[in-house]
Order: sequence, then structure tokens, then C-alpha cells
Amino acid sequence: MVSRDPEDQLKKLKYPKSVFFIIINEFCERFSYYGMKTVLGLYFRNILLYDESESTVYYHLFSMLCYFTPVFGAILADTYLGKFKTILYLSILYACGNIILSVASIPNTLPQKEFSLLGLFIIGVGTGGIKPCVSAFGGEQFVRPQQDKQLEQFFSYFYISINAGSLLSTLLTPILREDVQCFGQNSCFPLAFGVPAVLMIVAIAVFFFGKWNYKMRPTEGNIMVDVSKCVTYAIGRKFKSKEETHDHWLDFASDKFDKQLIKDIKQVMHVLVLYLPIPIFWALYDQQGSRWLFQATRMDGSLGFMSVKPDQIGIVNPLLIIAITPLFNSLIYPCFKKCGLLTPLQRIGTGGMLIGISFVISGIVELNLEKTYPRIPAAGLTQLNFVNTLPCPVDISYVHTNRPEKWFEINAKSFTFERDLSDGPIQVKANLLSPTCGNVNFSTPEWIGTIDGVGTKAFSVIITGRNGKLEVARRNTEEPLDKANSGQPRVGFILNLHDDLVDQGNITLKSKDRIIHFPFLASNNSSMLERLVSTDVLEVVVGTYEVFIPRKDGKINTDDPAGTITVLQGGCYTVIVQRSLNPLSAQNEDGLVMQIEVTPYSSVHMMWLLPQYFIITAGEVMFSVTGLQFSFTQAPERMQSVMQAAWLLNVAFGNLIVTVVAKAKLIPRQSMEFFLFSGLIALDIILFVILALRYKYVEDEKEDKEKLPTSTAIEGTDNQAFASETAI
Repeated sequence: MVSRDPEDQLKKLKYPKSVFFIIINEFCERFSYYGMKTVLGLYFRNILLYDESESTVYYHLFSMLCYFTPVFGAILADTYLGKFKTILYLSILYACGNIILSVASIPNTLPQKEFSLLGLFIIGVGTGGIKPCVSAFGGEQFVRPQQDKQLEQFFSYFYISINAGSLLSTLLTPILREDVQCFGQNSCFPLAFGVPAVLMIVAIAVFFFGKWNYKMRPTEGNIMVDVSKCVTYAIGRKFKSKEETHDHWLDFASDKFDKQLIKDIKQVMHVLVLYLPIPIFWALYDQQGSRWLFQATRMDGSLGFMSVKPDQIGIVNPLLIIAITPLFNSLIYPCFKKCGLLTPLQRIGTGGMLIGISFVISGIVELNLEKTYPRIPAAGLTQLNFVNTLPCPVDISYVHTNRPEKWFEINAKSFTFERDLSDGPIQVKANLLSPTCGNVNFSTPEWIGTIDGVGTKAFSVIITGRNGKLEVARRNTEEPLDKANSGQPRVGFILNLHDDLVDQGNITLKSKDRIIHFPFLASNNSSMLERLVSTDVLEVVVGTYEVFIPRKDGKINTDDPAGTITVLQGGCYTVIVQRSLNPLSAQNEDGLVMQIEVTPYSSVHMMWLLPQYFIITAGEVMFSVTGLQFSFTQAPERMQSVMQAAWLLNVAFGNLIVTVVAKAKLIPRQSMEFFLFSGLIALDIILFVILALRYKYVEDEKEDKEKLPTSTAIEGTDNQAFASETAI
């Protein structure tokens, strides 16, 4: 006699080994996806040289593609190829996209922009296509209801594999990007993209080798296709049959389609109305990889013993998800449930409110960051940085356009910034207060001349002496006002050669573990301007450096530094180097190494981003996870794939909203854009509350059915694990 007891049947069913191939595959694929996406925003900005708005547009277009294509992947799997072949074929396509992107990031190989975007398009099709299939395929390996407990355990492991892949890749790929140098660049995006490509190839291999262990169900058709046909037919008949009337427009399809299908679609439509405000939620959430990332590049990530890279700060999100999700499920939700609060729709609304609050915080952080941003002269205006290299004060006056003459005094070995000057000729007069300056007597202690200003540019105006005459000269090289995209300090040198015989050489920076050379080349022209030489502006590592300059014979004495400079995260510096004006003095006596901070360093620490990350993650747990659960319980059982597709399309449309806002470039300040999005989601929540108040919950029939005894084992399962895939 065959046992009908589910407990006896459970003992006979072994845990399917095939799911471990699927779990390992998911870990490798998520490592590949998040590893690539972590550094993608910086790749757009730093390598492809898009500005931050354009980088944001391309980043969110890619994200949008990743969430549009799951609909087609689900149809392909359910109707034509089956889940195994769909996952395998699209994963191969996915890996090809990874390889193309990695190779395209190598300088001077392929047309970089075109092939990078091609690689990303292929990746988007691949990752989106397999997204609705992998977890469902894993669920099909279990026999239900006998293995429901093992199925729940599998989904937990599956969820852990997603988070583990995300955590490790978010930690590793920024290190590969910044700390490794390759192909003549200060970064190594080919390696940062190459490692995820290798992991994707490993994912394919692991998934394929599990082939002989998998249970594979034949294709049965896709409910989304049936729904689309029914809705299209109903709309067509409604407009054609003007005399025919029905209580609901979907009933026009009752002559061709099953009444239960029509009833199920009506219930889905009832839930989909609540989805109307959802894209705004995702529009804010997905900016963690674009606007928030760029915000982090303008902050100080040093922790003393280590430095946090801007693209590593995103690791906070998956860490917090792992930490606070059990807290919400075991403590917060039960406590509120006892008080009759925080129903599923209330959780979703509260989550959206928290996401909005996180953007208010990010806007406040941005307001403080703006104080450290470069002050770029507006069109028609210029900036002059008067630098007094002499050991005595100098009086300066200047006249430009129709403005009155302005007088000011610059102390010895000091400088002052004169901003918002009209471009064009500026009449300048300089006077020494005494003809004796230090140990040098000036026969001509006055200088009168014209300095040209250039719109939107800033220049150093050097005040020095030569052959007993006061000299003033504006450098032709503009000041390095813009911060480095990498967040590192930028340093450039101006060297006053006087009458030295040396015309070329290096200014050298030396610290404990590095040496940096700044080559210079001077003209042997006798004019003052030609003997003031500028080096290129280079990005250097934060720290304190000794400065070495060539002796008059061109050689460098490494035991005799001219001075020291300290450069900080995000700062832009011009360093004036000059030997003694007295030709009889020793090598560096009365010499000068003057460090000028032309753009403030990034004084706001990156840890100030933690509050907004904590709040948006709490919002995600309440909004995203609850939203998926709500959709699952409120829709008819055979409509789960439709609800999944609709949820993913919300993510896609949310990214579309960000793309439109970034492309329009109507908001000049990033802080105002953050406040705009927080205002939009506030209005959005009001609309959601109005819709939620009108909604009537549907009892979860599935729970009731599972309580009934059953004697028949059902192989396979619906895609119940979908929440684990999209919650990250």
C-alpha cells in the first residue's frame, strides 16, 4: 500500500543537488552585474568623457533596458525555449557583452564610445532576459507540497547568493579600477570590467554542468501573451460594437476568451492602478549609482588607516539590507501589527516617504558640498590671482571697464584672489612701499602695464623682481579650477627661472613611497614672461611632499629640498617656486615655495552619506519587498508573471524619469535637483494614499488551499522567489 502521509513522502525525497548549480550561477552572475555597474557611472564620466548629466542619462538608460527586457525573457522561456535554454543562450550573449565592454575600455583598440554602448546594450538584454527565469527554474527542481520547507530554504540561499555577489563585487571592482594602473592610464577599467566578464563565463560553465541534474518542464505558453491578446481584443470590440454594452470593457472579450481569464485580468487591473505612482519611487532609489556616486567623488573618503573610494560607498546598501530586513520582519512589523498599523499598503507608503527623506538629506549634504566647489567665472568675467613672491609688501591698483580704481595691499610672500573682473584689458599699477626689499635694492620699484583677462578663466599674476626692477606678469596657462573626476588633488607649478642658465628639467615631489616629476621647458628669451615657466597640472595622491628644484646648473640636490607642500582630497593647487632674488646668496636662501589653494579641498567627509543610505535602505525594505509580497498575494495565482512584469516595468519607467530630468538640464544646481525629487515623491505619496484608501484587499486564497490535505505531489513551482531577485 502506498503511503499518503506527506511526512512519509518527505522522507523519501532528497534535497535536489541541481539547485546548488543554480545558486553558484546566481552568485557569479550577480557579482558580474553589480561589479560592472558599480564603476559604470565613473566610466561614463572619466573615460568616455561625458559630463555628469550625460553620464546619468546613459547610466539610467542602461538600467531601464535591464528592466524592460525581462518581459521578453519570460515570454521566450515560457512559450518557445524553456527556462534552461533561455538562461543558457542569454547568458552567453550576456558574457559577450561583458567582453566587448572590457575590450572597448582599453585605449586605442575599438571605437571606445560606440563599442562600450554596444557592450552595455548586449548586457542589458542578457541580464534582463534571464532575470525572471533563474529563480523560477530553481523552484521547479522541488516537488510540492512535500518539499515546501526545502523550497523556502532554497530561496533563502538564493537571496544570500545575490547579496554576497553584490557585496564582494562592490568592494573589489573599485579597487581594481583605482589602485591598478594599466595601458598608460592612472586607472584600470579594463580589469574592473574584465573580472566581472570572467565571473560571467564561470556562471555559464557552472550552470551548464548542472544540466544532467535539472528537472525541465516543457513550455506551456505564457500568460502575458494571453493577457495581451485578451486586452487587445476587448479594446477592439469595444470600439467596433457600438450597440453592445457591458458592465466592464473587458467583458467585450467574453465571446472569445475564458470568463475566468477575464475575471483574473480585472483583478490585476485593480492592483495595477496602485502601481501608477510607483515609478517615482524607483526614480529616486536608482540614483544611488549615478547622482549619489558623483556626490561621493567630491567628498573626503579618508579614514586614517584606509581610504573609502567613491564607488565603494554603495556597499552600505546591501550590508544594511542584510542587517535590517530580519529586524523589520521579527520585531518592527509584529509590534505595529498588534496595534493595527503598517498594513502592506501603509508600509509601501511609509517606505516611499523614507526614500523622499533620504533625498532631503542628500540635498542638505550637497548644499554643504557646494562651499567646496570651484568658483568658475561667469561668461564675460575673469579672475586674477595676484601672487607677491617678494619678501616685502606691495601696493596694487587696477582699473577695468567703467568701474572705479581699486587699491589693495598684498603682504610679503602672500596672494589674493580678485574675482568677477571684466574680461579684456585691465590697467594695473604695482608699487613697492620701499625701494629696499629684503636684501635687494630696487632701482625701479614701480610697474605700470596692461593685463588681459579672459572670460570664464582664472590666471596667476606673478609679482617679482629682476635686475633691480619690479616685474609683474600674467601667466598664459590658466589656473586649475576644476576638481579631478577621480577626487584626487591636482597640482601645477610655476617656476621663476630669473637668469638661470637652465632652460629645461624637472620639479620633483618626493614622499616616503613615491616620486613625481613635473617636467618644464623654458624659452631662452630675455623677457620676464618667458622666464616664468609652468608645468602640466597632474593628479597626485593625498599627502605631504618635499619639493626639489633644479640648481642653476640643472641638477637636483636630493638632500636639499626647497620646501614642502601638503595636498588634500579634491583640492586644486598652484605652487610658486623661486630661488633667492639676490645672486650672491646661497642656493635656497630667501627662496620661495608658495602653495596656493585655487579650489578648496573636499572638506566634507564621505561618512556624512551614511544617514541617507540608512534611510533609503529602510525605505527599500518597506517599499520594495512589501510591494512584491503585496502583488503576489493580491493577484490571481496564474497571473504572477504578469504582476512580476508590471513591477519590473515600474523600475524601467522610474529610470526613464531620471533620464528625462538629467537630459533636460534645466536645474543648474544638484542640490535643487535633489530637493525637486523629494518634492515629487511627496506629491506622489499623496496620490498613492488616495488610491490606497480606495483599495479593498483580496483574501490570500493560496494560504487557505495549502492548509487543506493533499495526496498528489505537484512537480515544479511558480516563481515565488522573484522577490529575492528584485529586492537588491
